[in-house]
Amino acid sequence: MSDFDDQFNLRKRHPISRYHLLLNVFQSLLARQLMDCSLDISYGDSAGQSLDIFPAKPDRAPVFVFIHGGYFRALDKSQYRYTAFPMAKAGYTTVLVNYDLAPKVRVADIVEQVLAAFEWIRENIHKWHGNPDDIVLCGHSVGAFLAAKILEKDWPGGSGVMKAALLSGLYDLGPMKRSYLDRELRLTDEDVATLSPQTGTLLERPELLVAVGERESEVFTNQSIAYSRKLSEAGIRNELLVVPGIDHYTMSRLLSRRNSVIVDWMTRSEPAVAAGTPSV
Repeated sequence: MSDFDDQFNLRKRHPISRYHLLLNVFQSLLARQLMDCSLDISYGDSAGQSLDIFPAKPDRAPVFVFIHGGYFRALDKSQYRYTAFPMAKAGYTTVLVNYDLAPKVRVADIVEQVLAAFEWIRENIHKWHGNPDDIVLCGHSVGAFLAAKILEKDWPGGSGVMKAALLSGLYDLGPMKRSYLDRELRLTDEDVATLSPQTGTLLERPELLVAVGERESEVFTNQSIAYSRKLSEAGIRNELLVVPGIDHYTMSRLLSRRNSVIVDWMTRSEPAVAAGTPSV
């Protein structure tokens, strides 16, 4: 087992993680039962290309778009429906994005699917009371990678993304290629060089949060710090947030309550701190 194998094996590293995953599922079931929602809306030809939408009551509401992680090979949007609870209280329409998983598709295909999903959201979210010009984009783990790819695209007329929260992200595919994950991901050297946000350029520049848990493995911590530094060196303002006592699983749990540091950042109207500023 390589060092990267150990760092990516989060269930071994955080043995109580299954509790957090089960809590996600339970609260997501409640969200489905208690909230107005449109589920499994297709944005493409395959079964994996689907969205869940929890509309806000007022028209022209801000939009919260969430992209889940799972190393491109696991998890589902249905496990994150709980995020709609605090965002609805803040007046947001919530959109959860699904995509096909490896090894059925390659990482490059997943990137293209998520870009297609975002384009669909921009064109259609008004039907669910959302304002396509007032979007908060959020991704967790490789969801942060995929959110970054949205910000790298040149969107005609702009993306509408006002804030982007990249949580516990991976921004360099190199370590994944050198780990057990590559048995399913089948990454090439070209994938690492051309797809990794660490080597890309942001064309969209919203208020930007790069957050990582204090208790995460080195690969997540180091990549978050390196990506924040890369953005700052390119003149892109961003806030680097190291959250005390938080690991990879409890980071996504911060999206379950309105008063968490992450939800507060996404929904507050005050400007972010200076570029690349470490925060706790």
